[in-house]
Amino acid sequence: MTVEMIPLAVAAVIVLAMLLEIKTGRIPNWLTILPFVLFAVLLFVSEDRTPLYWQIGLATGVFVFGLIMFAIGGSGAGAVKLMTGVALFVPFSKAGYAAIIFFLVFFISSFIFVQIRKAFGSENSSWHLMANAVLPLSFSIGVAGLTGMFWL
Repeated sequence: MTVEMIPLAVAAVIVLAMLLEIKTGRIPNWLTILPFVLFAVLLFVSEDRTPLYWQIGLATGVFVFGLIMFAIGGSGAGAVKLMTGVALFVPFSKAGYAAIIFFLVFFISSFIFVQIRKAFGSENSSWHLMANAVLPLSFSIGVAGLTGMFWL
């Protein structure tokens, strides 16, 4: 795997996490650990590690935010780990914009998911989103992470 392929692998992890949480309501631990492993590979092969250290600091801040959200019941542990792992790959200079996108997507998608659940949901559905009154945080994390990594 070349260094340029690592962000694409992280993007695949993000998309898979979004789909799994919408389908099952969970983000598996093996999936949330992959961004950390890929970042360790990136740290090992990079010549200039200075920007990566800034991203580690950013991820630390995101982790603290996630722990607070978890403590008050605002997110699950899988979402905290995924959010921290994704933060490792969002450049520090784009982090503020990614945070704004995260909150915008969260509020907009929350409204949309509730409307979809009301219109098409049932307790017998095999899709967690359709059977339960939940908001998949991985969707907001994924959109903000992918936008921060590739489009900002």
